[in-house]
Amino acid sequence: MSDRKIHVMQDTLMNLWMAGWVDQDRNGHVFYSHSRYSDKILANILTTKTGLCDRRFELTIDDVKFVGQPTLVQDVNTKWRQEKSLNRESPTMIMFNLVFVLHASADFSLVQCYQDLSKRLSLALKHEERRCGYLSHQAITMLTVHDEVASLPEDIGDSPFQLMLSRSKLCRDLKNVYDGLCEYGVAHVHINNWIEVSFCLPHKVHNLDLLSIDPDTMEKSLAAIRPYHAMLLLADEKSLLADLPKDCSPSLRRIIKLSTPLKSLQQLSQDADLALSQVFQLVGHMVYWGKATIIYPICGSNVYVLSPHTPTDRFSPLHHEFHEKFNEELTKVLADFSLPTPLSEHTELSMSEADKFKMVVWLLQKRLLVQLHMYVFLITTNISPSQAASPGETKESKKAPLTLTVVDSPTDGAVNSHGSSGSILDNTSFDSDDHSMSTSLDSYSTMSMDDGPARGHSRQKILESLGNHLSSSEKASVMVVPAAANLADLKLFARLCPYFRGKNHLEEIMYFENVNRSQIRTLLDKFKQVLVACQHQDAATIRYKEFL
Repeated sequence: MSDRKIHVMQDTLMNLWMAGWVDQDRNGHVFYSHSRYSDKILANILTTKTGLCDRRFELTIDDVKFVGQPTLVQDVNTKWRQEKSLNRESPTMIMFNLVFVLHASADFSLVQCYQDLSKRLSLALKHEERRCGYLSHQAITMLTVHDEVASLPEDIGDSPFQLMLSRSKLCRDLKNVYDGLCEYGVAHVHINNWIEVSFCLPHKVHNLDLLSIDPDTMEKSLAAIRPYHAMLLLADEKSLLADLPKDCSPSLRRIIKLSTPLKSLQQLSQDADLALSQVFQLVGHMVYWGKATIIYPICGSNVYVLSPHTPTDRFSPLHHEFHEKFNEELTKVLADFSLPTPLSEHTELSMSEADKFKMVVWLLQKRLLVQLHMYVFLITTNISPSQAASPGETKESKKAPLTLTVVDSPTDGAVNSHGSSGSILDNTSFDSDDHSMSTSLDSYSTMSMDDGPARGHSRQKILESLGNHLSSSEKASVMVVPAAANLADLKLFARLCPYFRGKNHLEEIMYFENVNRSQIRTLLDKFKQVLVACQHQDAATIRYKEFL
């Protein structure tokens, strides 16, 4: 506990607040400052009426914000005293308030996190007060220590807090919570060696590496996890398993043991015999606690490039660690990844495939590499709708006359203000057990490719599908492309066009539509007049905030 007194008012209440000033900036970085208020003033301003107990507490004075959750214990306290037949005249605790002190400008999500931690600790203390009067005993111990120090001569000037730490288990637990938040952003204590309280402060946990990640971005990234992703552990398996609570879910242990950077979450769910939805929850839990990150399974076609935040100092700890682990110079390896290149083309690395794999895993764990994915955008050309019919005309189409008319723009739900439709995933239902997709594109499998009238009918269905997903100008631009005259190419384009909005990368299209990379690249080349590709990171990587 540092320089904050734990003030006890007999027969009325008790206020507990954390060691020192638990000050944090907007990014969750903790530091110390000194109080400008006396203990008596703090005891008064942090004491609420009983009617306001068990609610979120927030008080801002100047540039300081006090947050917590006052907890009423008079009911459980009185019941415990009656059961133990204690002296009714001894001090009785009515309520207590465990308060964290933040900057007044602290982010709202940070305030909510500390209020949640205060609630968890308060509930654990209330439970132990009901069970064995633990909080009352600890309050008496602290008050006794305070009175002992107060009775000493003034010239001695000993602080009661060091003595409280040696005598009070609650003081040591609160100090451990404070130290854990300051150093790692994680708190893990056993109140009275009975109730376990675990807490993760994402503002701190995800700011320990090269980048700062806000919780809102992380929540969006977790929502972007897909079955084709993989989980990359940020620590070795043995240390992670050793840190797990004894009563943790067996499924979590199974996931940690079976996961590899080569295995997708879908394959992981099959190997672990767990539903895909449960795997998502467990993986999201690992990512939230900073124990893992989301990647695409490592393979030769993956394109990696240096992170813009990679340290280049040759004397940094990372360079020394890399040399000890791989007996190579980190600067030389980083130079090989200075340009985005598929992993299979990094032939200049003089090491075996197994060592190259371990090296890439290490670089990804240290956030030194980022993977780039290809995203496709559909663009329009200045073509009038009447010009779009000629390239698509064939002998069969003349037999069964087809005139390309201007199709009304799709509904607002399908096309946004810029003429772009939403992601196909917005209208997709994914079953976590059988991994089946239910979309309107299923009808494409029934299209006939035979010659004759059936061919004209198939073309008509394709044109109708294009009209459902594209605006009239986009459809007209597509139909003037020479490749649109080929029914097979046009059919594949109509099947994949909902993904051409820059929201789904090639690997995602390959997974959901069961097509290979060469098919998509061939289609991009044939329709290059209206399709533009670019590369950037996946939205599921919590470091890439701009795309979210």
